[in-house]
Amino acid sequence: FRLGSLKLRKVSSPAEVVKELIDYCLDCLGRLQAKNEHLEKENERLFSDWSDVEKRLEKCVEAKEELEADLYNRFILVLNEKKAKIRNLQKLLNEAKESAADTKSTRDSVATIQVATGRENEYDGSTDEESENLARTSLPSAPERTDSILGSPDVIDTAPRRKRRQRTAKPAGTGAKTA
Repeated sequence: FRLGSLKLRKVSSPAEVVKELIDYCLDCLGRLQAKNEHLEKENERLFSDWSDVEKRLEKCVEAKEELEADLYNRFILVLNEKKAKIRNLQKLLNEAKESAADTKSTRDSVATIQVATGRENEYDGSTDEESENLARTSLPSAPERTDSILGSPDVIDTAPRRKRRQRTAKPAGTGAKTA
């Protein structure tokens, strides 16, 4: 292997050449030491920056985990409230269905009693429901619940339709009319 080659010449003052070589080596050594010190300082600064960033990152991760846990807790609360509201609305709906079924059976029995006794309301006369509604409006009522399914504008009142059906289903002039 040949790593290099040089041609040597004879020098008149070898001490001067050796002195120049030593000076050159010392200058190179000084520059390399200064560069090494500069790189060591930069390395220390980068390590301190890195540790600061790592601490910040850990704080951010902790804050994120706390925020996540807080959001999950809030979500669970909202979800449980929604579930409770759905259960309450289903309960109210079932109660309304039961109430409607009870009211219908009561109306049917009242209509049967009226037909059996021979009394029948006039077409333009008031019905039991209307008098109940008048009695309800004249009495001081309790404060209405806003979350009730019956108070919702989406629920349609079927009572007027039943009244019309009951009136039109009866044959005209079969019973005695009362004033």
